Amino acid sequence: MTAREKALLALYDVFYNGTYSNMAVKKVLQGEISSTDKNFIAQLVYGTVRYKLTLDYIIEKNSDIKLKKLSKYVLTILRMGIFQIYYLEKVPQSAAVNESVKLAEKYAHRSKAFVNAVLRNAAKTKDTLEFPEDRIKYLSLKYSFSEDMVKRLLRLDFCEELLKSLNSEPKTTIRINTLKGKDLPIKNAEISPLYQYAAYVKGLDVANSKEYREGKFTVQDIAAMMPVLALAPMPYEICVDACAAPGGKTTQMAELMENKGKIYAFDIYPHKAELIKKNAERMGATIISAEVFDATSINEALIGKADKVLADVLCSGIGVISGKPDIKWNKENADNLPAIQLKILENASKYLKVGGELVYSTCTLYKEENEDIIKKFLLHNSGFELERIELPPPLMQENEGYITLYPNFTGTDGFFMAKLKRCR
Repeated sequence: MTAREKALLALYDVFYNGTYSNMAVKKVLQGEISSTDKNFIAQLVYGTVRYKLTLDYIIEKNSDIKLKKLSKYVLTILRMGIFQIYYLEKVPQSAAVNESVKLAEKYAHRSKAFVNAVLRNAAKTKDTLEFPEDRIKYLSLKYSFSEDMVKRLLRLDFCEELLKSLNSEPKTTIRINTLKGKDLPIKNAEISPLYQYAAYVKGLDVANSKEYREGKFTVQDIAAMMPVLALAPMPYEICVDACAAPGGKTTQMAELMENKGKIYAFDIYPHKAELIKKNAERMGATIISAEVFDATSINEALIGKADKVLADVLCSGIGVISGKPDIKWNKENADNLPAIQLKILENASKYLKVGGELVYSTCTLYKEENEDIIKKFLLHNSGFELERIELPPPLMQENEGYITLYPNFTGTDGFFMAKLKRCR
């Protein structure tokens, strides 16, 4: 089975069976496959999912048949073929067309000529493709984001640059586990200029990495490391991680605490609480106590006990779209997210001692899930005030208590964090 055929099957699984793209890729990469083919399959799947809206727009421009009348395999083959033609410069257009026709011959024989014609037309018109003049429709179709997403981000002067950066292929970044040494634990890695214990790696097979199994590092984007640095937990403190799974930030807290003190880590799902425990064990973080608990409820035993609290709440996830393009097409209703986020923040704040500090963070860039939540919280909680956030110099911004990391400026995922202190 060719790499393109494996990618086709994975994409079919994503588009029509609701499988997440990372799981679909993992499924088709079973068995003996060269690293070159693995990379190509991943590139085809993630890229086609990422640009689905734009690809459908191009198909409509070059087809006499409406999208909804195309068979599932034909539409998937066309999407994948056009992605290669428009976005993969190293793939010859002739190869993209011919290999797509071969797939059509196997999976949709009657449509072989149709696939050939559409892809050849798309290749001819690549340099003359035009998008609507309307600003929202233009950004939506050019960068493959829903109009609703564009509307929410249009308030930013750099909206177009942001959308472009969210479509970039993410770097694989690791965090060095300082509990097991501060030196770079693996070859083919480069320390990031953004943070001394973060490194970029290429071609890393994490599952088969001896150093990973030994807990010398974990895979984590640099932006995801910043909320814990902002919180700055210290040795011997009592800390709470209210929404902890899979435990990346929890183990980072343990590292900064030099594995001295106590961290209570919660997640609503038993299998995720187990994941926290496994990560803590692998990383050698023995001060973590992982428990099944719903952060929208209050753990009475911890009220007023914590020095530091992290509330890294569930969110719409727009900031991590580069690595999780499925988020673009997730149709789950997220309208109730702000209410849940505020509830979690209010409950988490009750764990603080007077003088204790809390960091609220999300991996989204929507104002209603970030700044608006903090403003609502402060409006009804006069015993709290915003604290200045300190980050590594390359990521530091002037702030009065909250910071947003935008991928187009930082080269990281998008993240928001706010720091609150209980003053009475």
